[in-house]
Amino acid sequence: MSGTELTDPDGGVWVVRKRRLDPRAVRSRMRRRDVPVLLGESGGSALRWVLDDERDALSDLVRRNYAFTNDHPVDGSEYMGHEFEDGTGRRLLYVEEWC
Repeated sequence: MSGTELTDPDGGVWVVRKRRLDPRAVRSRMRRRDVPVLLGESGGSALRWVLDDERDALSDLVRRNYAFTNDHPVDGSEYMGHEFEDGTGRRLLYVEEWC
């Protein structure tokens, strides 16, 4: 993630609020069903919404493979979470994955 704006797959525009969230903050936001989660696969080049039934599995991957917390990722990918906000004040959790 290099910019301060993010356009989701539906065309919504979000502005960065907090970069590099603590891993616990990422997992906490994933448990909140009122916060949409956007996954940026392959370093953010492929964006997709995380479905409710995928959140627990992604949360587990984030816990085991959060960037800068281990020498090497356990499962081959690393994750980093960022918080975004839209013009109405709604929040979005963006989780970027690097392979």
